[in-house]
Amino acid sequence: MKKYAVLFLFLIFLASCSSNDDFGLESIQFVFSEQKWELVQMTGSFQNSEITGEEMEWQEYYIFSPEGTFLKSRTIDGVIVEATGSFEVIEYDDDANHYLELTFETGNELAGNCTGDGKELLMYRTSTMISSLWMACDGPGLDYSLIKN
Repeated sequence: MKKYAVLFLFLIFLASCSSNDDFGLESIQFVFSEQKWELVQMTGSFQNSEITGEEMEWQEYYIFSPEGTFLKSRTIDGVIVEATGSFEVIEYDDDANHYLELTFETGNELAGNCTGDGKELLMYRTSTMISSLWMACDGPGLDYSLIKN
C-alpha cells in the first residue's frame, strides 16, 4: 500500500511541475481585475515603418473586465469613438499561442479585422503585450501594452 501512495504522490508532483505556459498567460486569463491595454506601436507594410507615441495616426486602448466584456476607445484628432462587446480567451489545438476573440456589440467600425464583420482577434505576445492580427490582410500592425492589471 505504501508503494501506491508514494507512486501517487510522485505522479501528482510530476503533473504539478509540467507546464506549457511559456508566457505566464494561464495565470492572467481568467484571474484578473480590470485590465487596460494601450496602443504603443503601429507598423505599416513597409520595412522600418514603426510609429510610436504621438506620431501614431490615432491613440487607442482596450479595457477588459473580468465579466468578459470590453471597451475599445480610439481618439483621432481629438474625436473619441468607442465600441463595446464581449470577449473570450481562445486556443487552437495546432497553435501554442493564446488569443482574445472580441465580438463587437457597438462600434463595429472599430473592429480591426480581415472579414468586415464585428469580430477582432488579438494575440498574446507575452503576458504584457498583445497584437492585433489585422496586419495579416494589409491592415496596420497594432501592438498594445498592459497598462493596468
